[in-house]
Amino acid sequence: MNVSSLFGVLLGAGIFVAALMETSMGVAFFLDKHGIMIVIGGTAAAASISFPLKKLFSLMKVFINRVLGRNRVDYHGVIAQFVELNKKSAMGLQALKDSVPAIRHPFLREAVELVASGILSEREIRETLDRRVETTEKRYMTEANMFRTIGRFPPAFGLLATTLGMIAVLQQIGKPDSQKMIGPAMSIGLIGTLYGIALANFVFLPIAENLTERTREEIALRRLIVEGTVLLKAQTNPIALRENLNSFLMPSERAVRKAS
Repeated sequence: MNVSSLFGVLLGAGIFVAALMETSMGVAFFLDKHGIMIVIGGTAAAASISFPLKKLFSLMKVFINRVLGRNRVDYHGVIAQFVELNKKSAMGLQALKDSVPAIRHPFLREAVELVASGILSEREIRETLDRRVETTEKRYMTEANMFRTIGRFPPAFGLLATTLGMIAVLQQIGKPDSQKMIGPAMSIGLIGTLYGIALANFVFLPIAENLTERTREEIALRRLIVEGTVLLKAQTNPIALRENLNSFLMPSERAVRKAS
């Protein structure tokens, strides 16, 4: 479980509810079914028009696995694995093949399998892995952009709900005691805008930014793996391999050689 993301979700929901409770009307006042129907229903309809339903349903899985799930990028662990794999490769391809099942990162496992097969050259391995990295980046960024696109809909439908509320208010002008009705009616009409802004800025846009940042981290790790795999194929000296991979990290983040 990603504690940071879960904390952010709970904190955002808590602040929003607490702010509503602090108003003189209380939370119940803001439970306007018309505003909820227009904002949530309109957003769902617009999203369904924009994207296939299959992709929309998959976004829940993306949220659970990539936003709330534990996806820590372990650069040091990968570099350490490459150093160990480098030692295995010196014993022969069979020793490298035997190490594959113990590799947890799926992309690293695929990369080592290419080396262990002994079929592809260094250039072919790099081209193959680079293409896979590009495919993954496009897929991950598409998911982030879907959330970002959907995040544009709620404020618009919130404004639509408010507009309908204002039309209802204007209909009351000129009727007996209309001046007493305009204030309460306008406040109810603005609830739709509140829903739209909250839904976009507490839910969809933060998720999109979270996925974008996670994509950058994952792609950086995969590019490190590509370079490490080519060095593994070339049977580079372990120290040179580690220092080369350290070049992908900032000085304070780099893996250091453990004392014997």
